[in-house]
This record gives sequence, C-alpha cells and structure tokens, in this order.
Amino acid sequence: MTEPSIWDSLRRHHRRALWLLSLAALLILIPWAAGLAVGIWYLVQQGWAWYWWAGTLVLALLALLVLRRLLLRPASPIRTLRDGIPGASTAERGAREALRKRAESLDAEDLRDLQALSDLVIGAVRDVADAYSPKDAVALWRFTLPELLLMSEDLTQRVRGTLLVDFPVLRHVELSWIVTLVGVVDPLGKLAGLYSVLRWVSPGSAFVSVLRGRLTEQALKGVGDSAKVQLGVILIEQTGDTAIRLYSGGYRRRAEERLPTAPETVADGPEEPLTLLLAGRRNVGKSALVNALLDRAREPVGLLTPPAQGCRAYALRSEQAGDLVLVDCPCVQGGEKEPWLAQAAKSDLVLWVAAANRADRAADQRALRALDALTERRPDLRPVPRILVLTHADKLDPPLEWEPPYYVVEGERPKEREMREARRTACEQLGIPESQCALIAIPPDLTLWNREDLHRAIREALPQARQKQLERGMARDGWLRRIQDTTGSIPGVLDRSRRFGRRWVDRTLGKTASRIGDKLSGRGDKG
Repeated sequence: MTEPSIWDSLRRHHRRALWLLSLAALLILIPWAAGLAVGIWYLVQQGWAWYWWAGTLVLALLALLVLRRLLLRPASPIRTLRDGIPGASTAERGAREALRKRAESLDAEDLRDLQALSDLVIGAVRDVADAYSPKDAVALWRFTLPELLLMSEDLTQRVRGTLLVDFPVLRHVELSWIVTLVGVVDPLGKLAGLYSVLRWVSPGSAFVSVLRGRLTEQALKGVGDSAKVQLGVILIEQTGDTAIRLYSGGYRRRAEERLPTAPETVADGPEEPLTLLLAGRRNVGKSALVNALLDRAREPVGLLTPPAQGCRAYALRSEQAGDLVLVDCPCVQGGEKEPWLAQAAKSDLVLWVAAANRADRAADQRALRALDALTERRPDLRPVPRILVLTHADKLDPPLEWEPPYYVVEGERPKEREMREARRTACEQLGIPESQCALIAIPPDLTLWNREDLHRAIREALPQARQKQLERGMARDGWLRRIQDTTGSIPGVLDRSRRFGRRWVDRTLGKTASRIGDKLSGRGDKG
C-alpha cells in the first residue's frame, strides 16, 4: 500500500481551512481583476489600445536594458577576510595579514586554469606556514602524520556535509553513472578509470579529485573575471583557516583522548574548569576579593597542573561563568622569578587587581610587561588573557561618602564622575580596554559592590580563556613523553618487522623450492 502524498494529507486534514483561504483570496482578487478588465475595455472603446500596447513594449525594453546593464557590470568582489578571535597569537595575526594581502592582490589571471588554482591554494598554505615558522626552510612540513590524517578526516567530513546539504541530488547518483561518465567503460581506459573511481571511494581520498578537476576547468572558462576573483578570495579564506588550525596545533591529539579504534564512543563530559589567576601588588584588596568571590571558608582544591610554589587553588562556582578554579598567589615583589608569573604560564585568565585610588602604575606596568614576555618569544602562542579589577572604589573622592547605588557609566554625582575618570586613566596607563575592566569596592563589613560588572568582564573574556586553555592542552609534549612514546613504539616495530621477515623468508623459500622443482623436473624429462 502506497503512502499518501503530502498534498493528499494536506487536503484531507486542512480541507475546510483551504476552502476558507481560497475564498478569502478570491474576494480580494475580484475587485482588481474587474478593474483591470474594465480598464482594458475602456481603452479599446476609446481607441487607445495601441498606445497602451506600445507603452508596455517600451517599458519592457527599458527594463531589459537595465537588466543588461546590471549583468554587464557585475559587482566588484568582496576581498575582506574573516578576522581571528580577539587575543590571537602573533603568528596567527601575521598569517591572516599575509592572507589578506594575497586576497587584495588577487587577479582573474591567478585562476585561469586548474594549475593556477592549485598554485593559489598552495601559496595560501605557505603564507600560514611561514608565519608560524619564519625563516624555516621546511616550514611547510611542520606537522605530524596523525595531524595530517586528522585534517584530511575533517576536510572529508566538511566536503561530505557540503555535498549532502547543497547537492541533495547526489544521494540518487549511483557510482555506475560516474563510472560511465569518467570513461571506465572505454576498453582502452578501463583500468585507469577504475583505479580513479576506487581511489575516490576509499576513505581518506577525495572522490571528487578527478571529476572536480574536469568540472573546475569548465567552470573557470564560463565565469567572469569578478566571479573568478571572488572564488579565489573564498579559497584563500577557507584554505587559510584550515592551515592556521593545522600549524597552530588544532589537529594535535592529546594522550588522554580515546583512540579512534575504541569499540565504544563516550559522550562528551563537562568542560574542564578554567584556571583564573588572581594577582596584583600588595595592599590592593586581593585577599578581600578572594573571600568575597568564594563567599565561604577557603577550601583548597587539586589541579591537573599543580600550582606554583606559594599559590593556592580554590573551586569557584559562578552561575554566569560556570565552574572555575581560582588561584591566589603571593603579591608581586618585582623579581623575575615570582610564583605569580610561573602560575600565569599555567593559567587561562589573569585577574590583575589594582587600587583605583592609586596614581602610581609603574609597578603594574612592569608586571604586565613581564606577563607579555611569557609569550613574546613564541609567536605561535596567544597572550595570556587578562582583566583589570580596580578595587577601593569606595575610597575615591569624596572618600568619606559611600551611599550606593552608584552608576559608573551615566551617573553625574562627584563620586560617579571620579569613578569614570579613575577607570579611564587606569585602562590607558595599563593598556587594557575598558570593556575588560571592572570597578569594585569591598567596604568593611559590607558585601562586594558591583559584582555584576566583574562577572560581566569574566563572562566576556571566556572565549579567549577557552582558546588559551585549548592552546595549553595542545602544547607539544616534553622529552619524557617522547621517550615514553618511542619506547612504546618498539613492540609494534618489532612485531611488524618479524611479520615482514617471516613473509620474506616464506616467499624466498617458496621461490627456491619452485626453482629446484623445475630443475629436477627438467632433468627427469631429459633422462
């Protein structure tokens, strides 16, 4: 029994609604249709019908001329590439700048044929590789085989998704049709064509490699220069994004991940809590801020990476930001090897605490420069994200006044104007945007004032902090892990060598026995 079509179901279940809708449409169209008929009849009676037809023809010709002008003057291509997320590494910014220059200098001749298209893609990949490994002769090959395979897997999934979403008709295209299309049925090219089709179908290979080449050559001949340039910009952007992910370590698998040969898939667990470092100078209210954020007795927690000496970690649950780990380190002393600086290299976000009523920012500036120096020598690393937390807002002029609520943005009271000025000055001196700054106060025996602004700043910094956490997790393994992996590879190498040797011996003995048998049989025939 065949299933009813969607139109049959629609007519059956919504018959009354369809009748009413049709009646309403008819009632609306009747006056317009009647007016059009009366108007045409009147023009005919007056002898003006020819004028009406001539005017219609002239207007239609003018419309065709306008359309022709639009078709002959295509819009200029959009050469703007997508920017990276805030807090990108120096290498990523350099790579995107190189890709942007390549897109701006792109010309239609750069896509004249398939070879030029391939050179364009390879050039975009080389731009990214040179940005991540400058002055390196083998920068293009700075990745491992598992990373390359994972990238191929990712690209295969993206191509498959594009084909299924944009070209659903391919669900019904059988491989037998493609075999016929590429000329496999030709007796002279049967083996070569069959190999090409099988190479398409096998996982890890591009099925569209042969057909795409033929279609691309024809497509490049049939589009205008503007369309070619736009296609080239899209290719540069997509290729550049994939290459940035490859050379930045985005395809690097961690040791704790399940192997792809695992028999069962495990559902994704909760995200690892972000590590927030609380740092600052002495007497800026850092300890009071820790107590206010925890809102309970301090209970140290363990970290996957132990905190630096003298630092303590606490679990912090925030409805706005989720689970966090707050690390409290000793105050800044001005030395080169301080606990807070060592912990900053292991943290995802730094809450730099400074007093709003202080004018001297030299020590804060030196400390933040030391924080930047952690990643300056590694252009592939992102700067450690930071938030400026200005305390002692209650001590701003007039210092004896504290009558909240205070409106920092639009308030006009003297203390509110002083708050705005103190925040603006501190952000300018420390080079931190005001959107990444929170002004708070913790008066004695009172609750934390402006907690919402602090949570807002943390919440807006979460994307950068997550990227930093991912970057730290993808850090290259040390020499100890390399020794462990090398040692763990020895049994597999020995096992495969033993299998290869056994097959070689068996094959050699078989050939030798066959030759001896042939010689003996030949002598027997002669005898």
